[in-house]
Amino acid sequence: MTAGDKPGRVYGGRSSADREAARRQSLLDGAIDTLITGEPLTVRGICQKTGLTSRYFYENFASTDALAEASYDACVSTIATEVTAAFAAPPTVEEQISGAMSSLVDALEADPRAGHILFSTRIANALIARKRQESTQFFVGITAATAREVAAEPVPGIVLDHAAQFVVGGVTQLLSTWLNARYDAQFGTAGSEPSDADRGADGNGKNHNCDDDAEPAAPELDGPTVARTASALITALAHQLAVDLTL
Repeated sequence: MTAGDKPGRVYGGRSSADREAARRQSLLDGAIDTLITGEPLTVRGICQKTGLTSRYFYENFASTDALAEASYDACVSTIATEVTAAFAAPPTVEEQISGAMSSLVDALEADPRAGHILFSTRIANALIARKRQESTQFFVGITAATAREVAAEPVPGIVLDHAAQFVVGGVTQLLSTWLNARYDAQFGTAGSEPSDADRGADGNGKNHNCDDDAEPAAPELDGPTVARTASALITALAHQLAVDLTL
């Protein structure tokens, strides 16, 4: 073993490689937490949040943009892997669609921070916006590839890539509506005091001027509802585009 092959010293039962990995993860976690709140991402701010010096920051990342990009990739990588596997595993397209949507929703529920990074409207970081567009195109690609493998005779004038854009855009909006309602509740914006109009004339929250025949508000979205709705609509569209679901 040469000098260059020797492992680093062990402190507190951890090797130098373990300590380096822990510092990198701490920087990633600090960046994710900062981005979620909508605060600007700065070297000084991350160092204060993590208790690390700028030396350790620059040992891991060339800039805050590099840190933001790595943080986004860390959030989306597991989700992308699970959705890709779901598309590849089952024997029928219907099962692929259902499995992919269930995997996506389960992953977002298991890791709320990933959901924040992917969909929160509070994040105004330009690099995150670009990364979101890139991940959207990734999901468009696997959707189109799946449809192309089993397509019979598509409707004339319909390009599968364009249909995939339509599908992924709709699913993204549905997921965004669901997750941002959760964010509002988490940050307290959904629990603010009702206005005078909401309280009604007697001030007790009952508005006597409302129409008793008005349609009830739509039920709140939850994960299973999102997965079920998206799966049903995508499958219906696949039938409409003459995709052979019987294989």
